[in-house]
Amino acid sequence: MNKHHSCGDANAPNPDAVSAAAELAEAAHELAEAIRALAEHAPRDPDALLTAEQLGHLLRLSPRTLKEQAAAGAIPHRRFGKHYRFSREDAAEIVRRAGRTATPGRSRLRIA
Repeated sequence: MNKHHSCGDANAPNPDAVSAAAELAEAAHELAEAIRALAEHAPRDPDALLTAEQLGHLLRLSPRTLKEQAAAGAIPHRRFGKHYRFSREDAAEIVRRAGRTATPGRSRLRIA
């Protein structure tokens, strides 16, 4: 009588884990591309601030999402009245936070 269970080979890769790893790799690739784009389009003045629209374009995020996250205090920003602005350091921190919160099985960039 065979003592092996019908669950499959224990050494075979889990399809869910492989899929999650592929999604995580894709998210990391997207973050790297966003960082490169940010570096290429960075203002010549290191103290210049980006609008939510400019940063959203670079990170492929909705400006509305950036504004909502900023209003909630979830991401670093500067606020002038109703206007949100982001420094280069703010943008780098947003990317770092997104990398820390990436979870297998999710393909969306999460900032919070």
